[in-house]
Amino acid sequence: MGLVVGEGSFTADRRQPFLQVKLHVRDPFPLRHLADRLGGRVYGPYRDRTRHYYTWLLRGPALKAAVPIFRTYLPESWKREQFERWLVQHSDFFALDRGAAAPPESFSDTER
Repeated sequence: MGLVVGEGSFTADRRQPFLQVKLHVRDPFPLRHLADRLGGRVYGPYRDRTRHYYTWLLRGPALKAAVPIFRTYLPESWKREQFERWLVQHSDFFALDRGAAAPPESFSDTER
């Protein structure tokens, strides 16, 4: 959680909210660890003036699935306040989908 508190950004584009973490190209392994644990994808390397970095983005269903983890483990901090405001700002995205298909785990073996 420290990586998210220190380097994370709860943000959005015109289409959807996402969590972004950027790290210097010398140290992409924590981003790959996040991708392995929470989903999302590592992009890069990028070069922007003097900065050379990779970025990890968590969005879509993987982001929705990770929200309870952040609610539980994100410590009291300015990042926690940003997270709470971000959830409110994008509440339509995080609302439960009505009429959505049940996850595969709920299907019996005969229905698969």
